[in-house]
Amino acid sequence: MTDESLLASLRHHMLDENEPLAGLLRKCLLLGAETGSDSLRQWARKELNGYDEGDELPSYRTLPLPPLSADTMSGNSWATNMTYSVLQLPAKGREAVGDEFLLHQPVEELEQIATKKSPSFTNGPLSYAEHLWNQELGPFQRVMNLRFIFSGSMFAGVLGQIRTQLVDMIADLTAHTPLAELPRKDAVDAAVSTHIGVQYNTTIQNTSGPAAIGSNAVAKTVGLSIDDAIKLLDSVQNASNDVQDESVKSELLACIQDLRDELQSTEPSTTEIVGKVGKLKAIAARVGGAGLSSAVSGTVEGLTTMVMSGAFG
Repeated sequence: MTDESLLASLRHHMLDENEPLAGLLRKCLLLGAETGSDSLRQWARKELNGYDEGDELPSYRTLPLPPLSADTMSGNSWATNMTYSVLQLPAKGREAVGDEFLLHQPVEELEQIATKKSPSFTNGPLSYAEHLWNQELGPFQRVMNLRFIFSGSMFAGVLGQIRTQLVDMIADLTAHTPLAELPRKDAVDAAVSTHIGVQYNTTIQNTSGPAAIGSNAVAKTVGLSIDDAIKLLDSVQNASNDVQDESVKSELLACIQDLRDELQSTEPSTTEIVGKVGKLKAIAARVGGAGLSSAVSGTVEGLTTMVMSGAFG
């Protein structure tokens, strides 16, 4: 397969809703190999093979918790498929279950689940919550087979988001690279960094810095310089004052300083900047908070755009 046919094939087939998503992801594996982009290969491989426990999941692989369903016994009476809210679980059970349902399955398994009308799931934390609940119930009362009941359309939505991330990445790459050529490794890495699991809510209106405009806004970056990038880092540092955990705050400030040092070096390295931006995103995701998330999103957007425009060596 030639370089032109690979990039052209992805661009041609990615908008065809009948084109298997797994096939497009396998083309991404090959594109990642030919461009040297480990980040693209890793993303495509994880989507195809599934994510390991403990992996950081892209945001589109987390679902809000649906209602619970259970079978119950009270004396001689039995009832099936009773519906409950997660809020009805004991406090320790709610804590164990958490606020989100994580999807580690391979894409092809998600496709099978999406065909079901009401797929149900249980897991270790939910079984533990069931045990705690039964301890609180009176004699001859019991809750059994506690499970989450989803709509298959929710899984179809996840698959749609994966396809959209792929479309966005390929659109970025083909906008700056002739189909007869391979995109640069740093451009591919930047496209993955920009689109996987991050939704931006900051706009950069001019070269004096970012202005937050809310969660539904589109990020735009125009003519950023190194000085502008430093100002973006300053906004993140200012937002870090709200971080309560001192150890995490120290890690965040160290990451900001590492990025600042790289940007101010004689020859900033694209590879180093992409890696440090990824670390900054990961730390911010652990911390949360609207102010910090907004500042980090704007900084990531600005630095990623600079990387894709070839601003660094």
